Amino acid sequence: MNIFLFEYALGSNEDVDPHILLEGKLMFNRLLKDFLDNNFNVITLIGENHIKYYKPRDNLKIYSHRGSEVTETFEEVLDREEIDGALVIAPESDGILYTLTRSIEKRNILNLGSSSDGVKIGGNKYLTYKRIKDVVKTPKTLPPRRYIVKEIEGCGGSNQFIIQEDHIIQEYIEGEPYSTSFIVGKKLYPLSLNRQYYRERRYIGGEINVDHPLKEKMIEESMKALKEIEGLNGYVGVDILLEGESIYILEVNPRITTSIVGIYTTPPISQLLVDNARGKDLSYKVEKKDISIRLQ
Repeated sequence: MNIFLFEYALGSNEDVDPHILLEGKLMFNRLLKDFLDNNFNVITLIGENHIKYYKPRDNLKIYSHRGSEVTETFEEVLDREEIDGALVIAPESDGILYTLTRSIEKRNILNLGSSSDGVKIGGNKYLTYKRIKDVVKTPKTLPPRRYIVKEIEGCGGSNQFIIQEDHIIQEYIEGEPYSTSFIVGKKLYPLSLNRQYYRERRYIGGEINVDHPLKEKMIEESMKALKEIEGLNGYVGVDILLEGESIYILEVNPRITTSIVGIYTTPPISQLLVDNARGKDLSYKVEKKDISIRLQ
């Protein structure tokens, strides 16, 4: 089976934040090895700035991207090769994941990830909030429009700033950050609970497949949220904030997340993603490994 595997930070020649690039490499390398080791033929597209780190092999064909706009090259590869299934790792920002997903759907290629409809909702924090706010705890969220933030007792117009329409304002909750990982298909298949670490409001890694007294409850609350968003498929992550015993669902990520690096299953994750996309029921075991991710 021919699989097209694409990771945006590696595949484009954009000047990507080194932190984001590292996450992209980790996710791509993990999945690339999994697909190749399990006898899938992989076709991929790598930006010329990064292609030196990857060598073709019998079941790996690599295209190089040399321009500035990767979407056109992405579509050329889809049209040139006989591709049975595709998996895209890309950000939701600027409609990137949505656009690439639509390119796959228009060619009737088996999509191993979420549909464009799932990306449209799951990739938009406010639309996600509207879908899940009545079924799970989630921070109160104001609709995206222009806001002005002022000091309560400020004078002379000092210390004011404008929030633009492409942002939302959300209630701040002090708590411990976690995430859950699932394969979403005919059913919801839990993979792991993950502890997240942040420094200066930035994700810097975490521990994968951890135990916690509230693990089953966090999985249950995540599933309630996932059921409210149509079009989710394949690997999906849910971001959680734990305040005491209160579980807040923050976001739904309709795509591969960095936690995939530490998730190992029997059968392998590559086979599960293909079987799930084909509409099969999954039977699997998640291996218990002590794996931590450190980005700083």
